[in-house]
Amino acid sequence: MATAEFDPQNLSPEQFIELVKTADDQQIVDAIHAGGTEKSLTQIVDGMAESYKGGSHDADIQWVVTDDGTEHKYVLAVHGGKAEARQGDAESPTVTLTTDLVNFVKMIAGVTNGTALFMSGKLKLSGDMMFAMQIESMFERPS
Repeated sequence: MATAEFDPQNLSPEQFIELVKTADDQQIVDAIHAGGTEKSLTQIVDGMAESYKGGSHDADIQWVVTDDGTEHKYVLAVHGGKAEARQGDAESPTVTLTTDLVNFVKMIAGVTNGTALFMSGKLKLSGDMMFAMQIESMFERPS
């Protein structure tokens, strides 16, 4: 994946996933940085909100994505059958998930799964573990 090819605003979810599947870790980092880390992460989390399947969930999912010593925090609020994303801290998160940039991108793209990352210590979890186990199934993933 050439960094010039990565512009999160001009990629379909399917194109994003294909690029992540074919890239190595450094290419992912370079591409995200080239597109602007905040801009790229915001686009990814917004895409998650759009892909929410709906349901009776009532939760604030706090994401903490670390990159070069910086924490990028996002909230995915799922209430009333819809999901909304925003940057920042949840007042009282149902669950907080913390991982690094590469593993976050790979997990969202479906290249790896949250359970494997958690079991290997690459995804930290605090809060409602039972709810956390449901998160991946709450969202459509492009094929």
